[in-house]
Amino acid sequence: MHNILAGGTAALLLATAACVPARAADITVAWAAAASSADPHFHAVTPNNTLAYHVFSALTRTDPKGAVGPGLAESWEVKDDRTWVFHLVSTNFQDGTPFTANDVIYSLCRTLKAVGPTQSFVEVPKTVAMAEVIGPHTIVFHTHEPDPTVPALLAGYSVLSAHTAGAAADIRFDPANQCGVPLPPSSDFDNLKMANGTGPYRLTRYVSGDVAVLEANRTYFGAPPHWDRVTIRPVPNTGARTAGLLAGDYDLIENPAAQDLPAIKVKGGLAYTTTPSDRIIFLQPDIGRTPSPLVEAGGKNPLADKRVREAISLAIDRRAIAERLMDGLAVPADQYVTEGLPGHLAAPPKLAFDPARARQLLAEAGYPNGFDLTISATNDRYINDAKVVQALGQFLSRVGIRAKVDAMTQTMFFPRRAKREFSLAMGGWGYSPLSTISVLRTWVVTTDLARGIGGSNYGSYHSEAFDNAFLPALTDLDEPSRDRRLQEATRIALTDNAIIPLYWETSVWAFKDRYTYVGRSDQVTDVDGLSLMAK
Repeated sequence: MHNILAGGTAALLLATAACVPARAADITVAWAAAASSADPHFHAVTPNNTLAYHVFSALTRTDPKGAVGPGLAESWEVKDDRTWVFHLVSTNFQDGTPFTANDVIYSLCRTLKAVGPTQSFVEVPKTVAMAEVIGPHTIVFHTHEPDPTVPALLAGYSVLSAHTAGAAADIRFDPANQCGVPLPPSSDFDNLKMANGTGPYRLTRYVSGDVAVLEANRTYFGAPPHWDRVTIRPVPNTGARTAGLLAGDYDLIENPAAQDLPAIKVKGGLAYTTTPSDRIIFLQPDIGRTPSPLVEAGGKNPLADKRVREAISLAIDRRAIAERLMDGLAVPADQYVTEGLPGHLAAPPKLAFDPARARQLLAEAGYPNGFDLTISATNDRYINDAKVVQALGQFLSRVGIRAKVDAMTQTMFFPRRAKREFSLAMGGWGYSPLSTISVLRTWVVTTDLARGIGGSNYGSYHSEAFDNAFLPALTDLDEPSRDRRLQEATRIALTDNAIIPLYWETSVWAFKDRYTYVGRSDQVTDVDGLSLMAK
């Protein structure tokens, strides 16, 4: 990454005193988007993951920079290349019942099949061939194949209470029969019946699309929570979030617009911090079927032609998007992960802005007069997503691809995308801590749901060359060798424009200056990242 924010977190704080955890205090936080469910296994999208992060715990946990460390597992060891032994902490769920290895087995069983509208969270149970309980606080995972990503995969995988679900106290991991356990619906989390975690906060109120209220879990096994009570309000309109902060309604807000930061500074009593994120924004073309539902090209699917996908990439001015639409709070992407991460290319294929070459490629592909298509996107999920997709439509129209834009709420977009109703969709993915493996195994590799890979390959991209390069990386325990495999696979995917990278987001949080805030690269708004300034 190479802009004014390069080299780690860049922060502008209007006060610089040391910070201390809060004591006996309430705060109100404005999110940019609402969690679509309180079920931690419903959909792996940041608002849902953020809510789950506070209420539930996982065996491992990531720090603000994405490094994996202990969670409900205080330690682990690799017994052989397919055997992982996890030693669990002694703690209780929020209702006072003990947490044991049986709860881990139950959680695996519940997510063997996708719970919500997408294939979220199936990777972990489908990686595990057998799970053994060795006493209440030791569990052994035997994986189907060697898998170096197990600790990282577990970091976002919430553990549920088997007791609360009405499951037995001695569940056997039996994937063929989904273990014979009760499978509570997501509504049981939304109505709080199943909202019994081991996280730092208890969920005491949840209204879908509206407010969520957290209260401190004083028996939490980790660092004590900073706040007695946290009220979370989704405010999708950027201006309204900033106005609420300026009016004193909110203590912390996500992603104020860059053009509003000077007003925040001038106002006094406020501060903000910026943190480069690991979220890449990209376009996903519908490659594997003809015709494509939202393309009008005489019954053909132009997106199946590699030259057309390259033309789309060449038509887009990534630097203009980053500097003008995102006001410098984005970095143009020339590959899938940022510098310093496994799989990063030192010399990636150049993703130029070349409209003339784009028009030439369209003509070579048999579309000298272009064609019509619809670009589908959210209007309330990513930073400036509605404005960005409008700009993309204009870029494509200038080279002869007559693009309509359909920007919709995330509650409409994600289920429709899962049903493969789109031809060219704008999406985003935060890949920490799995880096390149996460992007490629989720979005690019040929779909294999039995193995839990390619679940978001909605464009049906298939390349034997890519699969041959990438699949061995999933089982390669040698880091240098794995990195070389990931780089080779990345070059193939970039050359094919399997997904078309656009830019990496930079996250901004603004807050009252009696606090300080530590942002996270995964864009999770951690309420305990907010601390009172020392007096």
